[in-house]
Amino acid sequence: MKNSHLEEVNEAEVLIFKKKLKKMKQFKGRGTELISLYLPPAVDRSSVMAQITEELSQSSNIKSPTTRKNVQGSLRKLNNFLKQINFKLPEKGLVVFSGNVSEQEGKSDIRLFTIKPPRELKTKLYWCDSQFHLVPLEEMVAPTDVFGILTIDNKESTIAILVGKKYEILGHFTSGISGKHRAGGQSAQRFERLHEDAVNDFYKRIGTKLTEIFIPYGDKLKGLLISGPGITKNYFMNQDRLDHRLKEKVLGIIDTSYTDESGIREAVNKSGEILRDAEITKEKSIVNDFLGEVVKSGGLAAYGQQEVEEALTVGKVKTLLLSEEIEWMVYKFKCNSCDTEEEVVIKDLLKFDHSKHKCKKCDSGVELMEEVDYTDWMVEKAMSTGTETKIISTDTSEGEQFLKGFGGIGAILRFR
Repeated sequence: MKNSHLEEVNEAEVLIFKKKLKKMKQFKGRGTELISLYLPPAVDRSSVMAQITEELSQSSNIKSPTTRKNVQGSLRKLNNFLKQINFKLPEKGLVVFSGNVSEQEGKSDIRLFTIKPPRELKTKLYWCDSQFHLVPLEEMVAPTDVFGILTIDNKESTIAILVGKKYEILGHFTSGISGKHRAGGQSAQRFERLHEDAVNDFYKRIGTKLTEIFIPYGDKLKGLLISGPGITKNYFMNQDRLDHRLKEKVLGIIDTSYTDESGIREAVNKSGEILRDAEITKEKSIVNDFLGEVVKSGGLAAYGQQEVEEALTVGKVKTLLLSEEIEWMVYKFKCNSCDTEEEVVIKDLLKFDHSKHKCKKCDSGVELMEEVDYTDWMVEKAMSTGTETKIISTDTSEGEQFLKGFGGIGAILRFR
């Protein structure tokens, strides 16, 4: 398993990406009314537009009047969207979904969604089905965080790497040390000394192997788990045989019954809580940093939708904090008469009827061009100003406090 395969991706983007995939999975169409269009960054504009024009022409052959109307409406919305953005695609490409998502028979609700992939799209794809085609996107968020696992006792040791829920054995080593039975003629004291020297040499060899294997991963190595039966693993840690760069990454010490692959498997099964605790610790730390700034006189903190959005616009924000519980959407409208474009933050989707929205400039009817998850919209703004984004869960009391006390939107500022 080589670290060259582990492409660096933005943590916040991936969390939002997974949330959007989950939402897209819920939509079901009738027949082949849902369209998925995958656009790699270097895709040829004319070939895409020609294909949409051809599909629009072919759709006139659809026998069902309702299906024909929905497919044609979806294609037109797709066509208008690409013209509106002037085919300017994000650097990693874009996936556009268009189709009738109404759950009521005979009623049309043609919507358009976009997803920016966390990794570069390689394949151009046009797909019509009763659900949106998500498989290539789901493959992009296969886990890439790397964790090291060591099982050790005085007789043997196994080193493995964990990516997601899959592990790979990278080495199995034996010490060659016999049990604590001294040979004839040896004094107990001399035997103990030789035995201790042999154990320390074994620990030194394992420490060197860990360095050789895991240091090349650099920042991609998110943590190290030390495991084994009895107190040997603790003794190994106390002997200071671990490179200081790896020692800083030790997340926990796990009791296992074995030190071979069975021990690795046991450590993997027990690692979930430790790895989750490590994420929670990082999350608590950033929320506490924010709260610390809030209580300071003149502290570098902002919270609430308006204040944070304004600070983000002028580049004041160092770290943007957004609760994972925010379910708002941003609707992007275009006026049918004067072409005025408007972005509207929708907090209650059930109470907002986009078909009744009017142009803020001339009060004419508008077309809903695109709908974007509010969190995604904010992350895009943050990236444009070099701002780091942290998505805060509600699994901790700090995360709950952040959501209930500050609306789930906060920022640590660069300056006032």
